[in-house]
Amino acid sequence: MRRILLIDTQGRVSPRADETRRELADRAGTFELLPSAPDLLVAIRSPALGGPTPAPGATLVGDLAAFPLADFLGFIHQVRMTGTLAVGAPGGLRSVSFRDGRVSGSSSDVRGERPAEVSARLGYPDEASLPPSERWRVAREQVTAIFHAVLTVREGVFHLVQGEDEPAGHALSLDTQALLMDAIRRIDEMELFRSRIPGGELFLRRRDPVEPVELEPEEARLLALVDGRRRVLDVARDAHLSEFDATRVLYRLVEAGFVETTTESLSPSLSLDRSRGVLTGMNEVFREVVRAVGSHGDAGPLLSGAADFLADPSSRFSRLWLGLEPAEDGSLDADRVLAALAALDRAEAARLDPRGDRCRILLAALRELMFFYLFQAGERLSREDDEAVSHSVKRRLEEVESMVAAP
Repeated sequence: MRRILLIDTQGRVSPRADETRRELADRAGTFELLPSAPDLLVAIRSPALGGPTPAPGATLVGDLAAFPLADFLGFIHQVRMTGTLAVGAPGGLRSVSFRDGRVSGSSSDVRGERPAEVSARLGYPDEASLPPSERWRVAREQVTAIFHAVLTVREGVFHLVQGEDEPAGHALSLDTQALLMDAIRRIDEMELFRSRIPGGELFLRRRDPVEPVELEPEEARLLALVDGRRRVLDVARDAHLSEFDATRVLYRLVEAGFVETTTESLSPSLSLDRSRGVLTGMNEVFREVVRAVGSHGDAGPLLSGAADFLADPSSRFSRLWLGLEPAEDGSLDADRVLAALAALDRAEAARLDPRGDRCRILLAALRELMFFYLFQAGERLSREDDEAVSHSVKRRLEEVESMVAAP
């Protein structure tokens, strides 16, 4: 049972339960209040009466900012201590339980570190139905994450309750020293990673590398998840990796020039608005070319040729043109094109554009179609009229391209 005390703004202390009140009554006397961290209340009886600590009982409390927790974890291992170490920080409460100096379990109420969340990150949809080997992997991964976290917390308090080793989870028996050394290694490596990826809340977007290199399978897998709308933590979750493991791979991608971090998400609605704007502008280009050809004769052969162009299965943009034909004025059905664009999966989008940027993919596809329109127009117009159309189209194209380049 948790023993809760309330302290009001007048300094009055009120226990929340009768049992807590009885325990305080058993300690009636004079106590000296010691200066301590804001989250810690420390008082010592004066004069001291002595007496044993109940089992289980708190035998050590401290301020994380002033106490080397890594050294203390090593001490727990060396003296084969049994108990539970709880670490309270602004982000939440974490605890690690020990039996005879070995880690027997862990728990956390911090987002991303709870068993169901760890299980989902590892690709297991239902933790309750996992076989023993997979439950062990989830518990092991949770302990690793918590060990890493408690060693990086710089504000908060901790307390050790000896004689208590019942973890809120699956019973383990892991080497504390090995976990500690692994956590310290991760901290050292993360300092390097943070030089290029400052935090897990940052968004990721693609770049065109100056000198493309062949990616390892794991690098290619994570690059496919970078779409401008996912944060580092989102990529880690969708890749079923810890934040550390995902950051390590993403760091290599940043170093190679494939990825960069940003504080702003590429809004899906903004991307859609830009794509629709690009399509509207290019449809005006198509209409202008068809009008110019129609003013000198029949535009039917041009439209027929454009229909054949769109139906070509060997085109790299064939997925966008599936079942599409130009209208009589040369324009394309905007809703159908945008629906096909949205239906591209991440791998296909990455194949068509290094960043997987759908607006850029659309512009590239429409430019290719535009050049086909101009090629056909050149065969049907005089040189003077062809140059006039080409000049006008170039001006319109620059306006459309500015939409894609806009932040």
